[in-house]
Amino acid sequence: MNSAKKRVVFDTSTLIGVMINPHSVPALALAKAVRECEIFVSAETLEELQTVLSRDKFDRYFKKHGQTREEFFFQYFIHTHIVEIMEISTDCSDPKDNKFLSLALSAKADIIVSSDVAHLIVMHPYKGIDIISPAAFLRKT
Repeated sequence: MNSAKKRVVFDTSTLIGVMINPHSVPALALAKAVRECEIFVSAETLEELQTVLSRDKFDRYFKKHGQTREEFFFQYFIHTHIVEIMEISTDCSDPKDNKFLSLALSAKADIIVSSDVAHLIVMHPYKGIDIISPAAFLRKT
């Protein structure tokens, strides 16, 4: 039996789902990954997360949950491993999502957890990497 932890990448759309509802399927998927996997990020994926979190339209969720953007970001960041991008992907139909493919390749990830059906999940599997929804990740053993 292989006891190595799965190597996982979360896309920004899934992390926004965690922020919007800390009891949602994306939040449960992230909690499972924190317990059972290694989570990888890059400077570019972290920058995108900070940029998206700073949008005014998310103010109400932070107020509702009594958490700041910085706290949310830090709570995610402390459970991640930063990877330098060594492999570049340009295969996604949405060029903004290539950063997650590049990260997964560079981190030798097993799984990308995504809420982006139109651009990422449709690519499953990608070069041996599962690209699955948060719900599918929860079902995966």
